[in-house]
Amino acid sequence: MKAAIGLLFLAGWSGPVLACDCIRLDPKGSRFESDLDRIAEYYPVAAEGVLEKEGPYAWRFSPTREYRGRGKRSYPITLISDCTLGPQELAALVGKPVFVLLVEGPGDHQGNYEISRCVNLLGADIENALRARFMGACTPR
Repeated sequence: MKAAIGLLFLAGWSGPVLACDCIRLDPKGSRFESDLDRIAEYYPVAAEGVLEKEGPYAWRFSPTREYRGRGKRSYPITLISDCTLGPQELAALVGKPVFVLLVEGPGDHQGNYEISRCVNLLGADIENALRARFMGACTPR
């Protein structure tokens, strides 16, 4: 019986790992600058704007200033992975100006975006360093 339960348990874990593995961003750490470079390279959307609630587990981010992005009027935000900010954290942001990095969801989630807890809302010093990194990557028009 225990073997059958163990096999069922293992069968349930045949997909990708569900845990979110965030790196620790330490402004005083030796890897901080290279970590910022990797983050800036990975995230396709970096913007200031306002988050609005659309449903129990759906939000919409409307950028007021896009440092990098798709040029959309707004981005639908959903709970895509374990790395997404939770509903309570997102509810606390509704109606307030925020700076966020967004990534589009894979597969069935394409067209929806995630606000990852790994790189968002980590404090003013990290937010300012990320914003500066994205501003530095912008080319004047």
